[in-house]
Amino acid sequence: MASNTRRLLPLALLALATLLPGESAAQEVREGILTEADAAFEEGEGRVADAYTFEVRVGEFVTASLRSGEFDTFLRVTSPSGVVRDNDDSGAGTDSQLSFLADEAGTWTVHASSYGAEGYGAYVLTWSASAAGESSSRTGRLSRATPKGQPYDSVMVDLDGGNVLLQVSHGADAFIGVSAMDPEGRRWDSPFESGSAAINARAVPSGGWTVWIVGNEGSGVDNLEYTLTTVVSDGGSADVIDGSLGGGDTQLPLGEYADRIEIDVDDAVDLHFELTSETFDTYLVVETAGRAPLVRRNDDADEGFGSALSFTADEVEGRTGTWVVWVTSFSRGETGDYVLRVVR
Repeated sequence: MASNTRRLLPLALLALATLLPGESAAQEVREGILTEADAAFEEGEGRVADAYTFEVRVGEFVTASLRSGEFDTFLRVTSPSGVVRDNDDSGAGTDSQLSFLADEAGTWTVHASSYGAEGYGAYVLTWSASAAGESSSRTGRLSRATPKGQPYDSVMVDLDGGNVLLQVSHGADAFIGVSAMDPEGRRWDSPFESGSAAINARAVPSGGWTVWIVGNEGSGVDNLEYTLTTVVSDGGSADVIDGSLGGGDTQLPLGEYADRIEIDVDDAVDLHFELTSETFDTYLVVETAGRAPLVRRNDDADEGFGSALSFTADEVEGRTGTWVVWVTSFSRGETGDYVLRVVR
């Protein structure tokens, strides 16, 4: 097999702006264990949950994440007025994550649960809140319909460069999704969510965005009024690696082509890896250094065909050194160009 190891130097200063902060974020971590003795979650489904509360101010940017190595997580965040936000797999692998701009002050409730019945085991819940950057809002209606019958609307917005949050919210009992094209032609998508849906785009240039707001077919969202909020925070940059999978590359035992990329990580900082391709279904693997190395894998991030993995500074602590990134495909024999972004 041909050797095609590439090396990226250095990553000592690559810090992930996971939360799009306008200033340093207040982070709280809760560790727990789901057991049969916990309170029932969604009666009749055989699931349990632990509940936590956090105080939030209007205008804060909030990120909640739920991680477990023992079960497929499910995360629910409920506002003081009862607006519910759910997520299954928007974090790495089967982990869960929600990011949003708080439009209510007071006590927010978080439920840490599992996607399926009898999902038990240890987990880590992280809650971060920070002042948002420059923001603006506009209202619209889902007054058009796609050929599939889904109500939608589209808008054009000009934004400064940096870390960008696009959040769509509404007051109905319905599911909506948001999709956007950034100034470089890169596509960003959110899963369909209840209450609100958001895109967290890191390290993007200034320019024009096209944003599509789409309602789920049959969810009663025809002509639904929505609010689109955009938040731009300073900072954010990315190392971008353009590559291609094909003949001459290493082939894995099942026939997938793969590129092996080495990265020197010198400091304990937050890191985020994004892998995209327009020609094949990506698969991303990151192997850390250290005496207790972590190996993380991701196929489809945010219900799409791109892949993404994140590491917090706490996880990087004690694992600095040479990291290995494998860029490959979900199925054997897939070829084509790709873009790997390592974001701070």
